[in-house]
Amino acid sequence: MYLDKETGELVSYAEMKAMGGLETVPVEVKRDSPLQAYFKRDIEKDIVICPMGQTLFYAGPGQPNGKKDPTIRRYHRLSACSKCPNKCTLGKRRIISFKEGETRKDENFYAKARENKIVRKTNHRFKAITLSEEESSWDEWVILRFYPNQQHLRKRNTIVEHPYGTVKRWYGAGYLLTKGKVKVAAETALSFLAYNFRRVVNLLGINGVMDMVMA
Repeated sequence: MYLDKETGELVSYAEMKAMGGLETVPVEVKRDSPLQAYFKRDIEKDIVICPMGQTLFYAGPGQPNGKKDPTIRRYHRLSACSKCPNKCTLGKRRIISFKEGETRKDENFYAKARENKIVRKTNHRFKAITLSEEESSWDEWVILRFYPNQQHLRKRNTIVEHPYGTVKRWYGAGYLLTKGKVKVAAETALSFLAYNFRRVVNLLGINGVMDMVMA
C-alpha cells in the first residue's frame, strides 16, 4: 500500500504507478573507474571497504519492511562519502547492507554512469506503508473513499472534458503517444497550442495573423 501525501489516501501499487509514482528522469553523471568494483566486508574487524578504498563502519542492524533484523548489518561513513571525489551514489552517503556470512557485494553504479543509465526519481508524492504480519496475510483490502461536493465535481469534469475531447477529435488523437506526467503534459500543451493557433487563423485569417506578427 502507498500513502498519497497530497490527499492522505491509501492507494494500491497499480494506482500509484498510474498517477506517476514511478516517474524518473535520466541524470548525467561523470565518474572515473573505481579502485575495485565491489564492497568488501571484513567479518573479523566488522568493517567494509568501499570501491574507492574508504573504510565504512557498522551502523546498526538492517530494517527491511521497517523491522530490525539482526542478521543484516548496515555500514556507512558520512565523513568519507562527503569528501569522496568519485562517489558511488547521488546522495550524501552510501549505506550498504550485508546478510549473515556475506563478504562481498558488486557495485554497478560506475558502469551505469559510463552508459548514461543513472536515473533520479521525480515524483515524491507517495510513501510506501508497511503492513503488519496480520494485515499482510489478508486476502483482500477494501479502500473507502469519500468525495465531498460530488455534484460540483461532476460538473467541473464535464466542463474540462469538453475542450479536451474537442482537441483530441480535431486532430484524431484518440490516445496519447507518450508516458509519464511531464511528457504527457508537454504533448497536451502542444496539442492545445496547435488548436488555439488554428482558431486564431480561422478568426483573423492568414493576413490578420501576419499583420499581428509583423507589428
